[in-house]
Amino acid sequence: MRLLIAGFLLFPLLLNAQFQLGWRTDTYAGINSALVNPAAPGRTPYSWDLNLGEVSTFLANNYGYLRETSITQLLRNRDKDLDVFFARDLPSDLNSSDEVLVYDYFENNSYYGQQLNSILGPSFSVRVAPQTRIGVFTRWQTLFSGKGLDEDLGFYQWDAIPSQQVFTLDKFRGAAASWAEVGLNISQSIFTNNGELILGLSARRLWGQRAGYLISEEDFSLSKLPNTIGLEGTDFSLEAGFTSNAGNDDFDDSPGRGWAADIGLIYRIDLGDDFYRWEFGAAVLDIGSLLFKESELHRFNSDQLATTLTDSYNNLDTEQGLSQAATQLSEDVFGDNSISRVSDEFNLRLPTTLSLQATYAFTEWAKIEANILAGIAPGGASLTRNTTLALTPRIDRHWWSIGMPVSLYAMNDLRVGLAARLGPLFIGTDQLGAFTNSKQLSGGDFYVGVKFFPLGLNRNGSKKNKKRSGRRGSGKNVECYKF
Repeated sequence: MRLLIAGFLLFPLLLNAQFQLGWRTDTYAGINSALVNPAAPGRTPYSWDLNLGEVSTFLANNYGYLRETSITQLLRNRDKDLDVFFARDLPSDLNSSDEVLVYDYFENNSYYGQQLNSILGPSFSVRVAPQTRIGVFTRWQTLFSGKGLDEDLGFYQWDAIPSQQVFTLDKFRGAAASWAEVGLNISQSIFTNNGELILGLSARRLWGQRAGYLISEEDFSLSKLPNTIGLEGTDFSLEAGFTSNAGNDDFDDSPGRGWAADIGLIYRIDLGDDFYRWEFGAAVLDIGSLLFKESELHRFNSDQLATTLTDSYNNLDTEQGLSQAATQLSEDVFGDNSISRVSDEFNLRLPTTLSLQATYAFTEWAKIEANILAGIAPGGASLTRNTTLALTPRIDRHWWSIGMPVSLYAMNDLRVGLAARLGPLFIGTDQLGAFTNSKQLSGGDFYVGVKFFPLGLNRNGSKKNKKRSGRRGSGKNVECYKF
C-alpha cells in the first residue's frame, strides 16, 4: 500500500494540466486555444502561429495525500533516499528535523481520481482568408479517470468494517487510455450588426495505444471474509475491458482506432469601443470514441453468493495480470474460467465535456474570463472528467501575458493558478498551492511550451499595419515590441 500511494502521487509530479485555463484563454494562444473551444483560434490577432511543443501533467484525487510537502520540495529531494511512512505508523522517536515522506488518507462520502499527461506536438494555424482560419494539431495523451467510488472503499472506512458484515457498494466506473491524434481545426467569422460570430470545428483522427475500464452497473452487496482471505458478493453486475498490451511498456502497438470532433462558437459584442467588450462562447469537446481490437471484454453477473479476491490472486504475472485476474474471477463467479469473456474488442468513449465561456474586457488588453467545463460523458464504458468552474483575470499583450485562474475543481477543491507568456515561451499551473508547502498534497499540475508567431516588424524595423477587414472597416493595429 505504501508503494501504491507514494507511486500514484509522486510519479506524475516528477514528470515535468488539465485545461490550462491560465494559458488557453490567452487572446494570443492561437491553435492551443482550440482545445478549450474550437472557435477560439478565429479571434487570434495575427495571421499565423506555430506551436513547437507543449508538455503538461495533471493529477487530482480525494483518496490519499502526502503530508506537509510540496512539488518543489519533492523535486529538490528526488535523489535522496527518504523514508516513507504511513501517518498511523510514524515512529514515536522521529525527530522533527528528519526529512521523511508521510502519506495518509481522506475520509469522504465518495472518491474520485484523475491523471492526465499530455504532449501537444508540432501544430499551427493560419488565416487563409480575412474571416477564415485553418489549423492542424498533433497530440498524445494518457488519461486515467475514476469517479463515484463508494465511501466504504475509503481506507479508514474499509478498515472499520467488521468481517462478514454485509454492506452495499454504490455503482461506479473507472477507465484509462492512451492515444495519439491528429486534428484539423477550422474557424469561420461572420460579422453581424453588433459584433462578430465565430464558428469552430475540430475533426480528429485517433490511434489508441492501450486502454482498460471497469464499471459496476448496479449497487451490490459485499462482505469481508475473516483474516482478509477474500470477499463475498452477491447481486452484482460488473463489466471489464482491457487491451492485451495493457500490462507492458510497449507503446508502439496501436490496437485502437477512432474519430472525434469538437464543435463550438464564440459571439463577440461591439459596444462602440475600439475592441470587443463582451465575448460569450460554448463548445462540446471530445465527441467520439475508440474501438480497441486485440482486447478482452468480460461481463460478470450473478445473483448468487460468490467468493473472490482470495490467495489465488497473489501471484499474478506482471504483463498478463489483467487477463489472469479476469480468468480467475470468471472461475470464482461461474465455475468456468472462460465463460465471462464475451468479445475480443470493446468501444471506449472519450470524456465528452461541455465548455462555456464569458469574457468581459476592461480595455483592449485587460479582461476577465469565466469558464465552466462540465463532464457530460454518458454511462457505460467511458473516460470521464470532473466539473471545473474558473474565473481568470488576465492581461494579454503581443509579446507577453499573465493570467491568474481561480478555479473550483470537482465542486470541492478551490485552487489558484498562475500562467505567463514571454515571447515564444509560456509556462504555468492551475494549482499554484501545490508548489508551496501544503498540509495535504493530493495532486498538482504544470505545463510549459514554446510557440512562434509574427514578430510584427518588417525588415526596416517599422511596425507592420495588421488590419482585419470586415464589417467594422478598418481593424486594430497589433501592438509590437519596441527594440
